[in-house]
Amino acid sequence: MIPKLNTDEKNPDGGNGHLPSHPDRSKRLPFNTDNMGARVLKYFKKRLPVIQWTKQYNKEDIVSDAIAGITVGLTVIPQGIAYAIVAGLEPQYGLYSAFMGCFVYCIFGSSKDITIGPTAIMALMTEAHASYGPDYAVLLAFLAGLIILSFGILQLGFLIDFISVPVIAGFTSAAAITIASGQVKSLLGLSIEEKSHLHLGIVDGWIDVFTYIKTTRWEDALLGIICSVLLLSLRSLNRTNWFKTSDNPDEGIQTLFNKLSPTGQKVLSKSVWFVCTARNAVVVVICAMMAGFINPECVDVMDAMKEGNYTGNATCMWTLTGKIKTGLPPLKPPPFSTMSGNSTVPFGEMAQQLGSAIIVIPLIAILESVAIAKAFAGGKPVDASQEMIALGFCNIFGAFVSSMPTTGSFSRTAVNAASGVKSPFGGLFTGGLVILCLAFLIPFCAFIPKATLAAVIITAVIFSVEYEVVMPMWKSKRLDLIPAMTCFLVCLFYELELGILAGVVVQLLFILYHTARPGVHVQIKKVSGSQQEYLYIAPDQGIVFPSVSYVRNLINKAGMRQAGPNVPVVIDCSQINTTDFTAAKGFKAMLSDFSERNTEVYWLDPSPSVAHTLKSIAQGNFKAIFGDIELGEGARGGSLSPVPQVSPATAPLLNRGGQQPADLEKV
Repeated sequence: MIPKLNTDEKNPDGGNGHLPSHPDRSKRLPFNTDNMGARVLKYFKKRLPVIQWTKQYNKEDIVSDAIAGITVGLTVIPQGIAYAIVAGLEPQYGLYSAFMGCFVYCIFGSSKDITIGPTAIMALMTEAHASYGPDYAVLLAFLAGLIILSFGILQLGFLIDFISVPVIAGFTSAAAITIASGQVKSLLGLSIEEKSHLHLGIVDGWIDVFTYIKTTRWEDALLGIICSVLLLSLRSLNRTNWFKTSDNPDEGIQTLFNKLSPTGQKVLSKSVWFVCTARNAVVVVICAMMAGFINPECVDVMDAMKEGNYTGNATCMWTLTGKIKTGLPPLKPPPFSTMSGNSTVPFGEMAQQLGSAIIVIPLIAILESVAIAKAFAGGKPVDASQEMIALGFCNIFGAFVSSMPTTGSFSRTAVNAASGVKSPFGGLFTGGLVILCLAFLIPFCAFIPKATLAAVIITAVIFSVEYEVVMPMWKSKRLDLIPAMTCFLVCLFYELELGILAGVVVQLLFILYHTARPGVHVQIKKVSGSQQEYLYIAPDQGIVFPSVSYVRNLINKAGMRQAGPNVPVVIDCSQINTTDFTAAKGFKAMLSDFSERNTEVYWLDPSPSVAHTLKSIAQGNFKAIFGDIELGEGARGGSLSPVPQVSPATAPLLNRGGQQPADLEKV
């Protein structure tokens, strides 16, 4: 039977004998299809910041980005080689990791200052797994990128909030000390034949240093110390005002600087700034040129000695980096299997070998990158999800060019900002310079002394030791030192991954204890305008299942000692922002205990959600009051059970659960 069409003009689904149009039928869909295309376009614009900043891009910005990008490139090339050595990889892998992130971040990055590439902490955390082969480091970069990208798409950045500032300080400080300690042998030119295997973190490294201290090469040690002093001096020089104009110059260099012509001041100031900012590249280039000039055959000698087929008697003044594989890395998928001897290691075994690093390294990478973005945001809001998406893609695409895990670098980001970068486009110049180095300059990088690279690493990481946070924590809240020191000691004397996990676990235990043992204020008060007393109880936070037994017992003890038929109990709910079924069941039993002792219990100012939960379980025993407490009419008439109520007078009982604030005012 065909249903009769509704021709009522007031009927929204029909009229004039016609079926409803398509737009009306769309209202029945579980989602609104109106402007879907516009919303999708808006989403892609949000996730592709390059679309936004290119609209205002101009020629002046290109010049600024080129200067900044080249300056950062001169910084990342020596750092990349050094960090590859820290990770236990061949030097070229540091450069493989230094360009793809720069290109990808130009498209997905939201901060103009951040530069993505190898960092000391990422290299150190990769070292334990790179010892099985470079394929493990590349696969780790790919898996870390997938996890970081997933965190960004699912907006799971809040998980990083569980890593507190004390834990971060402990981790960063331990990592910096570990990295610096690991470079002492290269700084002194030690020849370590057999390493210690006590598995005590940096203790093993220092045992090796003192065991083979007699093998120190004075040439390497002298060069390393001179490079360290020079790098630290240039860093300090960059922070002085000697080459800045001033109306009241200090006596000495600044006074002489102010006597120069404006053009001379500008040229000298820019020159000093460039040398200080690119100090790593300047020192490395000078040392490499010295080594190449003094011992031009040294690289071949070292390679022959390494292969065991050298029969000459030539010696090298310094221990050099040695030959580095020339050319760009092959563009290929990440290794989902690898060879170990004559057998193939499948993906499952590789992932099992990587273990917790698959989770820990992405968390640390996110932590570093987002923290840097916030530090250089200038007070503007930072889209943490977008930063995670960008970092995820940087690592995913980086794995296709044999990159190890990468993240934002604070030192290079600072250089980028100080160089006047205008947009993420500066990363193209940085990446381009690294590619030029891989294609044409790698043979010259073989002459870089290892002592110089050790000096570059040590002088870069020692300032990451956050000793300055200890005293503020001691003065403000000493308990925060416990997770900080736990993380610091475990990272320093065992493993970085377990160290940060230990710090987070200790911090979470503190949070759980605070949740299970809330503060409860108990006090005898009097009703305004009367001598009537009541027992006032005020928990300082929400009551959920871990804390209900503790709070219930505390209230029961206080009620038995101080409350009674003539002294009702009032529980202040203003700080109770949440509760649950277990807590409501516990409070129901508590209310029954007070009812047997003829003691009234009232709940002062409960929120709608708390009132609904308690009312649903306790039923009639739940009595809510709102506002100032006054004596009820029954009490004024001589009743034995004075009733606190609202002023102006309202009924003290909550007639139905789950009411909204507007409804509660009407009760």
